[in-house]
Amino acid sequence: MESGRELFRKFLNREPLSRPAFVPMIRGLLSRVEGMPMETLTSDPTLWANSLMKTAKLFGFDGVVAGLDFSLMAEACGCGIIWKNDRPTVMPPKSGLSEAPEQSERMKHALEATRRLFEVCRPNLACVSALTGPVTLASQLFGREEGPNHIGEVKQLVVQVAEAFCKTGPDILLFLEGRPLALAEPSATHRRIYNTLKNIASYYNISVGLYLQGYRSQSISDFTKLKMDIYIMGPSLNKNLPSLSEMWNLGEETLGVGIGLPLDDLEKAKEIIHDGLRLYRDKAERGFFFTSFGPATREVNLETLHELVNQISNL
Repeated sequence: MESGRELFRKFLNREPLSRPAFVPMIRGLLSRVEGMPMETLTSDPTLWANSLMKTAKLFGFDGVVAGLDFSLMAEACGCGIIWKNDRPTVMPPKSGLSEAPEQSERMKHALEATRRLFEVCRPNLACVSALTGPVTLASQLFGREEGPNHIGEVKQLVVQVAEAFCKTGPDILLFLEGRPLALAEPSATHRRIYNTLKNIASYYNISVGLYLQGYRSQSISDFTKLKMDIYIMGPSLNKNLPSLSEMWNLGEETLGVGIGLPLDDLEKAKEIIHDGLRLYRDKAERGFFFTSFGPATREVNLETLHELVNQISNL
């Protein structure tokens, strides 16, 4: 039986797939598995790395996603963070922007946790590093209205942290973007900054992905202008799943797509798995893998998650 690492390597190399890998994005589920708050887990690199490793092994995932936290980059750049119900809320910067976000306390924990995690998991599992993308970060730092005017100012900050994550040796560097990019038409400014980030990742032989949520369902094809290697669509503006055929078309000139499975609807997830396999049989030149439809929270149904892993493993 092929390991998750081998399956994902075939995806990255555009080789025929015996089955797609399942690499869900895990967030609050870590807290449930470990029985301790996310605030505690993300404040200690050993706890953070071990919780991701333990969760991946417990469910039999094909890969791990490290750094999945929309607040992490904003905090590193100078924003305040308030934890409420064990979820971080981003507050405006208190006094200017940090010139070295990669040296902030929780970011250093994230980088160290990622390094440790990948060292242990790399032989058998796909390794993905995630960080907030520049457009969403500009909105967090300068506000929704002013954010678009300050994307250039956050470029160097994102570059520094992106390079730090590249040094941990991921297979994919995944940028997390929300409504600030999702509701905007990708512009020349967006293309330039993402081209810079792709060039940095390319230097380390790492593929670049975009995770997008809060988009208008009819506009997802616009994001091919960013020319990313991989696309993953989370919940739309109306919290809906994207059209699978439109999602599939995003992968036309890329390595492929990550298809999100709803972890709260087993029958719908099975339907998506079936349709994804059918599309792959018809258009095998396009690769894909399965992930979660948005980050997996502590409310996820564990039996459903186990069943999805079994379904995909037995394809």
